[in-house]
Amino acid sequence: MTTLGIIGSTAGTLAWYAYSRSTRVNFIGTSVAKSALLNVGIVDGVAGDPTTFTISDDFRTAYELSREEFDGKSIVFTHKTDGIDYRVIHEYLFHSGYAVNLLFPVTTQSRNLLNQGDLALYESPTHGVTNITAHDAEITHYVKLPLAFRMTDTNNENIPGKSVWLTSANAKASGGKDIEQSLRLFIENSQRKFLVKPSDKGTNVGRTYVGGLLDLDGDGTYDYNTSSGRELYYGQKTGEEHYSDTRYGTKKEFAPYDNVNHVSNTIESTFYSKHNENAYCLDMSYISPAYVEHYPFGLVMPDVDGDGNYFENTENGHGMMMCSTDSADAVGYVTFTIFIEGWDHVVIDQAANYSFNLSLKFEVNKES
Repeated sequence: MTTLGIIGSTAGTLAWYAYSRSTRVNFIGTSVAKSALLNVGIVDGVAGDPTTFTISDDFRTAYELSREEFDGKSIVFTHKTDGIDYRVIHEYLFHSGYAVNLLFPVTTQSRNLLNQGDLALYESPTHGVTNITAHDAEITHYVKLPLAFRMTDTNNENIPGKSVWLTSANAKASGGKDIEQSLRLFIENSQRKFLVKPSDKGTNVGRTYVGGLLDLDGDGTYDYNTSSGRELYYGQKTGEEHYSDTRYGTKKEFAPYDNVNHVSNTIESTFYSKHNENAYCLDMSYISPAYVEHYPFGLVMPDVDGDGNYFENTENGHGMMMCSTDSADAVGYVTFTIFIEGWDHVVIDQAANYSFNLSLKFEVNKES
């Protein structure tokens, strides 16, 4: 069994218009062994090409790591019983250019469960800039971690044909906040690519809308173009924009149509605001906001039989294998992208001074 833990905290706000200042993302791993060991490593470059390595020999020696070559890849494995030290992962992320201590909200390209393409992440919207998909998110805003798994016997030989499962994903925020709901995992292996919301323990496919009206300047009203008077639609959509013939005239009421961003609330926020009295209102009946579908963890977690063996239950649709040690060198590979979905409705300025943690537990079938 291997556990990967992610611990974070932030001070300040997380809304798009006021990014958090200090989000810590720590990674801690543990391994439990009996006759065979589930070993985890980081894919760190191309075999035989030191120019592609991010973890130096001195650093590797200090943290008792071995660099081994499998399937044309250079992999840094840990042999310590407490798994990969979080500082090792930080070292990899830092030299690879990804987020180490700070996560920023990003926008996911619209996709459904049938979409097996690569993940596309865009910059979060800024006030007055509506063409979100014009700019890819900086890689410093999220984490991308390529992992390798192997099972070894008592002779330290790799065991082929072992399935590695993600059996636990616990996301929790302190202080009663629900900001952990904005965390997303994009999982890539040799068979599939899929998006997961780890805080969702149900079995119903989830959907996040990635387009709508927003209050990004924090003035208590939806943003609008001060020259044309038209409200601004941010994000992705289908359909054409149509506007009212007259200006709204008052901002004493909430939106006259329900669910403008597929959210109903009593607290004004980035997503739930008022129309500005000087604005021509956007008629949402002509527009369909784009959306991103994700799996709940309840569909990712595998079923288990009476002997403790994990398996994919195709009848119930449960269980999505992370990888299998079926490569030429009996190693399994899976890449995790970890990010905050800025269009999740918990990413508002009220979600201040929170901390969150996410722990991922990997297990292997007892029998092939």
